[in-house]
Amino acid sequence: MKRFIAIQTGARRNYAVPSILEKAGMLEAFYTDLCANTGLGALLDHFCPHPLKRGALSRLLNRRVPSHIQRNVHTFDWVALGYLIRQQIAGDDALAQHQALAIFNEEFARAMRSTGLGQATHIFSMFGEGTNFLAFAKKQNLQVITEIYISPLTHKIVQAERKSFPDIEPILSQEIIQADYASFDRVCESTDVFIVPSEFVARGLEEFGIERSKCYTVPYVVGDSWLKLNNQPTKGRILFVGTAELRKGIHSLGMAAGKLSHRNYEFRVAGGVSSTIGHHRLTQNLNFLGRVPRADIQHEYAGSDIFVLPSLAEGSAEVTYEALAAGLPVITTQAAGSVVRDGIEGFIIPERDSEALANRIEELVENRELRDRMAAAARERAKDYTWDKYAERLLGVLQAV
Repeated sequence: MKRFIAIQTGARRNYAVPSILEKAGMLEAFYTDLCANTGLGALLDHFCPHPLKRGALSRLLNRRVPSHIQRNVHTFDWVALGYLIRQQIAGDDALAQHQALAIFNEEFARAMRSTGLGQATHIFSMFGEGTNFLAFAKKQNLQVITEIYISPLTHKIVQAERKSFPDIEPILSQEIIQADYASFDRVCESTDVFIVPSEFVARGLEEFGIERSKCYTVPYVVGDSWLKLNNQPTKGRILFVGTAELRKGIHSLGMAAGKLSHRNYEFRVAGGVSSTIGHHRLTQNLNFLGRVPRADIQHEYAGSDIFVLPSLAEGSAEVTYEALAAGLPVITTQAAGSVVRDGIEGFIIPERDSEALANRIEELVENRELRDRMAAAARERAKDYTWDKYAERLLGVLQAV
């Protein structure tokens, strides 16, 4: 029987991977940073006065591992708190933030190594987490599986875009980029099998010399509650969900909105936005809602006509799964890594093509028969990406390799 140590910081997909492994009887241990219902996190959650539970600490204390994996959890609380402190000290300094993350990864790997491998035969790690621990496990003849959840070409793509739009986002430090790619090289050296969410990520790995035979595609998932949404579209209400940034194509959306200003469509952007982008000339036709709580975001989907994500680099954008399940036609790019099929559940347009984006938006808004047909197809498509299907696909790969 294969026995896995799952490594993951944060609550990505609500701890889906360790949860699935435990239910399959394959989880040796789950190594994570901090959560609110075990270790130091549980003490902080219990004794910390509510007024102090703000910002980063509040986000940490919202992480709760499922009860059925608690006995397998090893948290590295002091390592996580040290990182939290360094983050606060670093503030808006991108290089200092990057250095804080590098220190955390080194300390996290060292702490995991001290804890040991137990009876594990395999490691399942999220991209870039505990890199040095992967090398240690590899030397002990464990098979290492890494989930690459975003294209390794992201830095290259975004840096080029920032050079074209320096008044929107500053060019990233070359020191940060070089350090990240050096870390990525170390991950690749230690990894036997790569789990990717989309063809776009797989192609990115190929450009870094990774053999295609080592890559297995496991698309993401959407929760059942999304399939129950009653979509009552407001004609011409266009929804974008995510951080308003170049990587996600916010400038392309802004330009498309400008081309359609005579139509009086409403372009709603739900997600964090910088002051620079919020007041930029290219985005003057966008309605920035700011961060919308998860409890409220479904209302945005339910009242929207079309969903757009003209992204330049993703893994497989989970917001596109949400949009499909909510019964919204989706206009996106190949780089978004979505499961949308061109001409069926929506349209796939070229990256950076605001003209194509504007044309497809107008086509869907004005052709209600086409819009409604794609909306129905979208919801049907989403039914193939449930938690049960995700577990089936993931375990199929893990049992085969």
